[in-house]
Amino acid sequence: MQKRHAETVIDKPADVVWARVRDFGDITWIPNTESCVLEGDERRVSKEAWDFDLVQRLVNHDDAARTYSYSLAHPLDFSVFFGPDHMVNVIDGTIAVIPQGDSASLVTWDIETEDFMIEGTHKEYQAALESLKAQLGG
Repeated sequence: MQKRHAETVIDKPADVVWARVRDFGDITWIPNTESCVLEGDERRVSKEAWDFDLVQRLVNHDDAARTYSYSLAHPLDFSVFFGPDHMVNVIDGTIAVIPQGDSASLVTWDIETEDFMIEGTHKEYQAALESLKAQLGG
């Protein structure tokens, strides 16, 4: 397992940024997401480049602290992408929006996953945060 940290500063108040990312079932701010369906505490995510659905389970949601965490609900077999014996058992993530004064926000996304997944996942998460920044005009 490895951990990585993605972040960006957005020139918008924390409440504005949190309002956009706080809904675990709405990840339309993440590029190339085809669909996201929330069923209880699990979201099923489909993306254009995938031949599978990713199911993530919400493990913590704190509006006051502007953060939520999730984990992989079911292991995924990535052998088709990376060769034999490439199971993904862990994809843990935490998104947080931290005020930077009254008019800016630091948005962080921490991830922990398998060694062979970490670089691509980190790159995707950083790109998603930059897309969020562009969408919010900050």
